[in-house]
Amino acid sequence: MAKDGPYWQSYWYDLRFRREGTSSFEPLGPGGPWQVPHEWPASASVDEFADRMLAECVDELSDLRGECRVLVYTEATPGPDTEPLLMRTAGLGRR
Repeated sequence: MAKDGPYWQSYWYDLRFRREGTSSFEPLGPGGPWQVPHEWPASASVDEFADRMLAECVDELSDLRGECRVLVYTEATPGPDTEPLLMRTAGLGRR
């Protein structure tokens, strides 16, 4: 019996940074959003992927003060009003 629709869901993520004392998040580097590698949905949840990306950002950007945010979408090119499927935020420079 055939399933309706695709069995595989692709995800895309974007990284954002808000410098301490500012009100808005800006892209953290050019070129996003990027596709979540296919091995993640196959072996772990998209939540675990977002948590791991955020932890890596916190480690690599420890010299900055502010917040890092990971946004996960189900669309490759989300519009300005597109709500993310998942959003995680962590403070930077607070260790």
